Amino acid sequence: MLYGKLTSDGFPNVCGGRQPDSIFDSPSLRLFFYGVLYNRNLVAPTSTEDDATIVAKLFLKESEKAFSRLDGSFTILYFTGRQSGIVRDFHGTHFSVYYSDDASFSTSLSALHALSPSETDRCSLTAALQRGLLLPGRSPFRGIRRLEAGFHLVKRAEGLSCSKVFPLSVVEESILESGQSLEECSYRYAVLHQKAIQRRITHQGRVGILLSGGYDSGSNLAALRKCFSGIVDSYSVGFKGDCWTELPLARVMSQAFDTRHHEYEIDGSEIEALPEIIRFLEEPFVEGGLMVNFCAMRMMGADKPEVILGGDGSDQYFGTSGRELAFHYLLGKAGLVPLLNVLQHGLDSPRIDTGGKLSRVRFHLDKILHIMEGERFGYSSSVVSSLLQHPSDDLLSCETVRPDMQSFDHLFRQHAQLSDIEIVINRIILFKASRMARMFDNNLTYPFMDLELYHYVQQLPVSMRYKADGLMDMIRGRGISKYLLKHCYKPLLPEVITSKKKQGGFAPMPLFFKDPVRCSRLKDFILSSSIFDDYLNRKGVEKFLNDYAKVSSDSHKWFWYRQNCALQYFNLLALVTWWEEFVEGKELLTY
Repeated sequence: MLYGKLTSDGFPNVCGGRQPDSIFDSPSLRLFFYGVLYNRNLVAPTSTEDDATIVAKLFLKESEKAFSRLDGSFTILYFTGRQSGIVRDFHGTHFSVYYSDDASFSTSLSALHALSPSETDRCSLTAALQRGLLLPGRSPFRGIRRLEAGFHLVKRAEGLSCSKVFPLSVVEESILESGQSLEECSYRYAVLHQKAIQRRITHQGRVGILLSGGYDSGSNLAALRKCFSGIVDSYSVGFKGDCWTELPLARVMSQAFDTRHHEYEIDGSEIEALPEIIRFLEEPFVEGGLMVNFCAMRMMGADKPEVILGGDGSDQYFGTSGRELAFHYLLGKAGLVPLLNVLQHGLDSPRIDTGGKLSRVRFHLDKILHIMEGERFGYSSSVVSSLLQHPSDDLLSCETVRPDMQSFDHLFRQHAQLSDIEIVINRIILFKASRMARMFDNNLTYPFMDLELYHYVQQLPVSMRYKADGLMDMIRGRGISKYLLKHCYKPLLPEVITSKKKQGGFAPMPLFFKDPVRCSRLKDFILSSSIFDDYLNRKGVEKFLNDYAKVSSDSHKWFWYRQNCALQYFNLLALVTWWEEFVEGKELLTY
């Protein structure tokens, strides 16, 4: 844990906790570097100095702009005598950081809250019920804020300020205008990807890799084997009884590239570990792959590789949701979005949300109309209202970015930056992956998130990121996502991998609530919580739990409806678990 207080009038003596990995100390600047810097060869090509010294010299030369050049997994704390600040890496894969209005900070939410106890931020908690995520920059407690990934917190004489280190802007021009062909771009992408892997494995004698049956982990493994001939341990997680399991495909990859393979199959009992997970996260977080990450990191045990490569974020760097974006663009140009917003609002009713045809229409309309809001792992507004005692006080409308309708390319790039990266990568995918890795002291890193690779992909024309013969082709589901990556690595991967139909990589959430005895215990746990004293509505929650019991036993219900209901159950359970741990102060071992 790291803690302290930022100052604007001299060097502090109140910072403590974990020792920095490197320190720069001079009369004008003290800088503490925690973590690892990957692109030393780019920002200081000839330097043999430690990371703190490299960063400090850049900062003294370029001021705060220097931080935007750094690629790594780090937290930086610095003091100049006139100002002080904290910087988080681009995707926030290092420490989580919380701070209060008096400039106190800590990497532990509970430790900071203990210094200055405050009430729960019920609006932020309600946002978690709706989305699986707290409000941006907010914590579960009033008066304590969370420093988001890629942000810089500064304390000056005039007060605290917070800004993006890596401002995301839509790239207007692409490298296509320089005349580079598909093959040239493919070659360049392969070179940058391999460099990203080399920066992360350095001189390790043993490397691990998270392996599924898809392109991302397969591309990581193929590129790794071009520059590393040592021992590679591969790790795969599947689900018992899942007919779409990718474990057989992961074994094919393991055999093709000579790895020592390890597998784990989730049977649903793993949900008993949710109290342990929530205690570590310190937030009521929900996402379908959370338990997958937990099981993968736990599987490694004590005999772990020095570094582990994850394939996370590749989809989002290239850009996702092509089908929904094409729908939104065409509907917007036809002037139909306002009318469909009215229709979607009318369909937002518990009476309609039953898995029937109208429920499916609402489900798809929600994705199309709210395209900039990222993934959702919670309840609709109408259902949330039924779960709250004071919906008018605790339910907030989320402000969203207005979609850029200049052209489809503008909309695609805007979505890739503001939804795919800022929300899905930073607040969901890499948050849970990096936190689960830290929970088990695993050195998990993400080659696809390399900053140099990021800048290159952002310059690609949309046609190299998401290939389709027009918008109607996208709407029909015929578009090819990650087109350049697939073109680059298809010749290197087994045909059974490259020819398989995309399955989405989702976790079958109903599995966690399949056992009736466990579900009965979970229901008793939820209904016995003090969260009903002045926040949740017992009758509304009880109705949801009873309705879920009916849904779970009906295998004929639409798959995505059952999946969403299970995610909502998971969401509610995470919130109540957090409440018992951090509001009531109970240390739960299991349910």
